[in-house]
Amino acid sequence: MVAKAYSTEQGNHALTRPDKQPPPRLIPKLLFETETLSDSDNNSFQTVELVRKGQPLVELLAPPGAPPRNPTELVPGKNTLLSDDKCKLLAEIDGYPLLSKKSNQGIDLIMISVVPLLSIADDKMSATISLYPPVRNSPELSRETLMDILTSQEIRFGISLENLDRLLSLCKEKRSPLKDETIARGLLPLNGKASFLRFEIEVGPLPGTIMGNGKIDFRERKMFVGVSKGQIIAKRIPPTLGTPGLTVTGEEVPQIPGENLPVTVSDDAEYDEESGIIRALQNGILSLVSENSIKVCAKQVIPGNIDYSTGNIESQDAVEITGTILPGFRVKTHGDLLLKGNARSANIKCKGNLVVKGGILGKKCKVKVSGDADFGFMEQGQLRVKGRVIIRKQAYYAKIMANGEIHCENSSRILAGLLMSASSLNLGNVGSPNAPFSLLAAGIAPGRYLRYLKIRSDLKDVEQERLVFLQRYGLKQKVNVLKSLEKTVESLHNDLTKLNLIPGTDANSADRGIEYLRTIAITVQGTIFSGTELQIGNATTIVKNDLTGVRFTLDSHTGTFIETSL
Repeated sequence: MVAKAYSTEQGNHALTRPDKQPPPRLIPKLLFETETLSDSDNNSFQTVELVRKGQPLVELLAPPGAPPRNPTELVPGKNTLLSDDKCKLLAEIDGYPLLSKKSNQGIDLIMISVVPLLSIADDKMSATISLYPPVRNSPELSRETLMDILTSQEIRFGISLENLDRLLSLCKEKRSPLKDETIARGLLPLNGKASFLRFEIEVGPLPGTIMGNGKIDFRERKMFVGVSKGQIIAKRIPPTLGTPGLTVTGEEVPQIPGENLPVTVSDDAEYDEESGIIRALQNGILSLVSENSIKVCAKQVIPGNIDYSTGNIESQDAVEITGTILPGFRVKTHGDLLLKGNARSANIKCKGNLVVKGGILGKKCKVKVSGDADFGFMEQGQLRVKGRVIIRKQAYYAKIMANGEIHCENSSRILAGLLMSASSLNLGNVGSPNAPFSLLAAGIAPGRYLRYLKIRSDLKDVEQERLVFLQRYGLKQKVNVLKSLEKTVESLHNDLTKLNLIPGTDANSADRGIEYLRTIAITVQGTIFSGTELQIGNATTIVKNDLTGVRFTLDSHTGTFIETSL
């Protein structure tokens, strides 16, 4: 085989021949004006000319003389675009160009970014402007030009022409930039109002409601309001639709229509859906179980105590007991119940509202209420309420569960208690230096929260059992027993982390309930002592220091607690 030979001259020529010519060394030319100004405080800064969208900002040109020492490269910054031939930078928006220069590995880099003249908020409910003082010998930004730019960006609603003129004049007179000044605001939607009952008779104060001044109404409930046969009690006012809003770009923002709350009547009350009128069918006593649930029934007065002389009480009427319910006795009422004494280790079921002038006492005392519950004090025992709870004086070692808010008078005290509400808590004083810690839970489904506490307690017990096992047997003995304990720990831990406590969500869903928890708070008007455990939704924390006059809410983004002084 004969190999083809090449001359040395030919080979050297092939090795040294460049594949392509080096790029020519060009020089940059700025295509916008700048000027150094001093403001009223003699601070110097550089103002720049306003550039329009698509306008060239800099271009690379062949030098008239000797080429520059280093090659130049254009780098697009924020809101700029490099041309296809890489010799120009173009503005992508209307605004003010900012120049930046640096060298990197022997290359001079020219970067330009553009500060937006106009910015629209993410929700399109506002627009802002940034202005630089005009450059000498360059055209000033006029109202007409600015309106054209606003129109080009589809900003057409909520613009104040007077404010535009003021900002243009202010920037020019003060000779200093203006940043993010609001020039247009959208119109927020007006949500509709929910349906409600307008009472035609005086029902008196409803403790726990928020009054016009923002304070809580702690006046005593007016019990046993009498009504006559045929008397109109209330009229249902239908919900309103509300009014949609508008963004600064003219888009409609839908409103939330008012909720059509159901009306419930029972016993001797009648509701006409067409007219919305509720009237009494017989003479009787009005029981307002909730703001949309009405009963009319008779009234029964039981003088003295509930004891062996009376036996257990089961009544279809509203009931007034002038004495005390003694231990072991049961009282069940279909209407409201007014107890002027105490409930001592008793069992109470009230399908209306409950008012206890005295207190609820004893570990074995169990109380269930379909409406609101209002009492002076509670020591031990368990209270389950579908409406609101009003605590006048104190609650010690008590378990209180409510679907509505739990409100305490400012001078009251919660000690070593467990308070659970699907809504918010508004409390007086919580804890003391020497008592066991209290547990306060808001924005939770009480039934799920009890399950959560049970799982947490079981987990703690099994972990303690595993620790004792390891200390006694180590890792190599009775391996099957150890594996069983570890499997139980893992199962309980999974159950604990998966359980969703927020009302209205599925118990095992990942729904964070952001909208529901937005209005939930734990408010303490007096002092809350360190060590108190707080729960809002699925988040928990321990109060680290004694605090006075504080509100706890949940950050909807991070899920962490926020403390706000009252």
